[in-house]
Amino acid sequence: MAMFMGIVDGDGYIEIGPQKQYNKKTKLSVKSTIRARLVIRLHTRDEDLLNYLVKVLGTGSLSHLNSVNQIRLIFSKKDLISIIIPLIKEYNLEFLTNNRRNQYALLTYIIENNVVHWDDVQFKASSLSVHTCDYYINLKFFADWLVGFTMAEGSFGIKANGSAFYQIKQKGLENYNILKAICLVVADKQINDTKPDDNDNYQISLTSKMDIQKTVNFFSSDNNHPLIGYKLKQYELWLVALKASSRYSQIIYPPLISLSSMLLLIFIIPSNEELVVENFKFFVNILNLLQIDSLKCLNLNSSLFFLTPIILNIPIRVKSQKLKIRVGPHSPNIISIIFGYLLGNANLEKNKNGNGTRIIFIQEGSHVKYLLWLHNELAKAGYCNSNIPKIITKLGIHGKMRKVIRFSSWTLTSFNWIYDLWYINDKKVVPKSIKEYLTPFTFAVWIMNNGYKSHGGLKILTYSFSYSDCILLTEALYSNFKLITIIQATGTPNKYLIYINKESMPYLRSIVFRYFIPTMKYKILP
Repeated sequence: MAMFMGIVDGDGYIEIGPQKQYNKKTKLSVKSTIRARLVIRLHTRDEDLLNYLVKVLGTGSLSHLNSVNQIRLIFSKKDLISIIIPLIKEYNLEFLTNNRRNQYALLTYIIENNVVHWDDVQFKASSLSVHTCDYYINLKFFADWLVGFTMAEGSFGIKANGSAFYQIKQKGLENYNILKAICLVVADKQINDTKPDDNDNYQISLTSKMDIQKTVNFFSSDNNHPLIGYKLKQYELWLVALKASSRYSQIIYPPLISLSSMLLLIFIIPSNEELVVENFKFFVNILNLLQIDSLKCLNLNSSLFFLTPIILNIPIRVKSQKLKIRVGPHSPNIISIIFGYLLGNANLEKNKNGNGTRIIFIQEGSHVKYLLWLHNELAKAGYCNSNIPKIITKLGIHGKMRKVIRFSSWTLTSFNWIYDLWYINDKKVVPKSIKEYLTPFTFAVWIMNNGYKSHGGLKILTYSFSYSDCILLTEALYSNFKLITIIQATGTPNKYLIYINKESMPYLRSIVFRYFIPTMKYKILP
């Protein structure tokens, strides 16, 4: 949550103003109500970050501004009152930049005084006290706040002369002590007073070898919230560039995907040649954004251009892929999809040598569109062949013909931990740590896979699991969502299902509806 506050302090704003109202009968204006919302506005390249915030907070809506390549994450007044403000109070957080402090003060005044109409607002913005460096440094949440603020206002780069830098800026003298505190927290150094630019922006840069080492230590520390989205990509490529530079040969680096592994991800994992080209372009473009000579960074010469066509001509097919490649870390969305489907009809298969695992997905009946959606999500992320799975028919019970669609992921060593979590003596079980992975998205995938409407409620089939496994699931549902469920016997020995009653369905929809594909929404609609 502190990371979220940092992003809002940097690239967000709390929008408060009059909401015009009209009398429907007389069509005359009446007293304006109050419009309040929190907005984070970023470049479209940071959509993953905004999706992450929506997923973690369980609220918010995205709005694309295609004409300016931007995307907004919007939290309504209801979101602010029911979720955001309670979380700020629960974790004893606060906004730090002057503008956001003023906006939040007005918002809390309106809410705490139950002001309904804009004309009734009597709030007078008082001059806020200017906090000292020590004040910021002593905030328990400042380090995580700084990670979020960096994702909004900071940058990692390499100058034309080859020197590295970490830069961050903020507008207004009243916020200058924040920048001083950042220098003390990241690099343990005082900064000399600087002058603002023509737009009243103050900027600090950490550039010495010692500063760079301390910057690496801070942003790679397990004690702080990790970078996410585009800024994470920029940071990782910055580390790659530092590794390739003799100037920073003494820097101690954190464990990071190696350059050879990065190239492997770029050239081998994609299932078609066009994607290989796009990945390579993306890699070089990022290096250019960082002002890095791509050939020097890769420690290659112009022979790269002769090597590339050879790499591009490697045929990538399921049958010919014998190498078990490690891909990871996996994104939260991918883990949610995998775990959600493992709660349903998916199975894991570890190869005979034990050095790789694949996931087998299968769907029977009329819901093939759901599995095709699932396949598309995994194929886009490079986890399986992009060829659309074929729908086959097979003879079912009583001679009934049934549609079946099936596909599998690549065999990856980075899936081994998932197999070890889900299987005991080659039998699938519910992991004891399931509540750590049961996100709203995971829950939605599970319902789309194995849920069906019943008497206004919802039944989720859990035929693959024991009664004790079902208890783990009901406990996780209550722990994560405060959702009360019932385990029911099916009439078949050792076969159970989980039932959610009719009264709980509106609450259930508020948790998972945003993740449902259109063809599956009927399962949870009234």
